[in-house]
Amino acid sequence: MTYSINDRFSLSGGVRFDKDDKELSIAAENLNLDKSYSEISPKISAEYKINPNVMAYGTVAKGYKSGGFYSLAAEGYPRDYDKETLWNYEIGVKSSLLNNTLLLNISAYYMDISDMQVLTGVDPFNGYISNAASASSKGFELEAQYKLTPELRLFLSAGYNISKFDDFSDANGDYENNYNPYAPIYNYSVGGQYRSHMGFFARVNFTGYGKMYLDKANEYEKDAYFLLHGKIGYETEHFDIYALYVPSRQEVATTILPVAYCITLISVAYRYLPVCPPRK
Repeated sequence: MTYSINDRFSLSGGVRFDKDDKELSIAAENLNLDKSYSEISPKISAEYKINPNVMAYGTVAKGYKSGGFYSLAAEGYPRDYDKETLWNYEIGVKSSLLNNTLLLNISAYYMDISDMQVLTGVDPFNGYISNAASASSKGFELEAQYKLTPELRLFLSAGYNISKFDDFSDANGDYENNYNPYAPIYNYSVGGQYRSHMGFFARVNFTGYGKMYLDKANEYEKDAYFLLHGKIGYETEHFDIYALYVPSRQEVATTILPVAYCITLISVAYRYLPVCPPRK
């Protein structure tokens, strides 16, 4: 729902309701569990048109991650865990510049995460999933697209993110102020796309990720790496054919510029849209 206060300023909002029913059955233990999770998630945003091509906005929204079951929980500990929630606060600017040839968007955000679902250790070898942590995440994102010609488009995106535990400890240690696992500090993508009116198509882009930690104690980490993706083909109204280049598992593991382990895939697609007779 959107309400326009004047020609430049408007407010919008909405409410989302989620309900998830989960079950766990382990025949060997004659165990049958079921649980239901639900949440109401509101969202409100404000937009201000600085001029016809530039718009500033702010958003506050609640997010929800359903609870569930963890069948490998340590003996004597619960196999179910509760829902996780967060509040996201975001401000940004969206713009279309240089006669609509340059799209430039930038945003900053802060997330406050409560009842975070984490693997909680009871000893060095066993644990269970609980809602024992709280965390926060903050950063910014940049997105740009430039239409160099009607056929050629260049694009760039980048993000910086700091995601840490605010409060979390278990039998194996205290993880307050540690980085959340699998949350790269930065990411980026840069590339270009060519689409001819004759049907020829080509796209190439570099995608990179910063260092990330693989565990809650921040003892193991994965270094920064980047990948190269490519796609070339021919498009018609009903028929497309592409050759794709994607990095192999060896390249992802070694983070070396793709050269030796090139994987090429051929994709063929046919689109058929039947023409229906007019209604009588």
